[in-house]
Amino acid sequence: MRILRNFMGCLLVASMMTFVACNMTPPVRLPEIPLTEVEPYFSEAAEVQAIDTSYYQVKDAEGQVLGTVLYSLPFTATVNGYNGPTPLLIALDAEDHIKSVVMLENHETPRFAQRVVDAGMFQTWDGLSVEEAVNKPVDAVSGATYTSNGVKSSLVLRLQVYQRQLTQERDVQPNFWTKLFGTRR
Repeated sequence: MRILRNFMGCLLVASMMTFVACNMTPPVRLPEIPLTEVEPYFSEAAEVQAIDTSYYQVKDAEGQVLGTVLYSLPFTATVNGYNGPTPLLIALDAEDHIKSVVMLENHETPRFAQRVVDAGMFQTWDGLSVEEAVNKPVDAVSGATYTSNGVKSSLVLRLQVYQRQLTQERDVQPNFWTKLFGTRR
């Protein structure tokens, strides 16, 4: 028993030294979200799977990917409207075309946020690919300039981060953690 305890202690120390030497940290996971949160965008959703700290994949009952859900926060925490960040939910279909953009709970003045909604800003990106949405020039909404500029900047920044994440996933060989936990797309 003593030999086993010594062996386990040595194994633990060696593992910790490996993590420190390789600057490896275990992946942080996104919190789970209920199906009810994605059903307005994916009526056939049966499963929502968090992919690392990046995004959520939405799947049907057969396991087919229906699309992706992106939250702008925390990636856009430094992008502000008039009264702070303008957090967004961005729903993408299976081909990474925008299905819907929705402003989440925020501290914007409600009437200014409503002007952005009423002006149809969120529908501006519907049907566009990620690349098209990033490059699409969108005018600010008169009377809600700060809020609409915050929305535009949040959307573009979050989509750019998503593009980089996908590029890294495709180009980088799986590391120790992705091999161990199978978190690749």
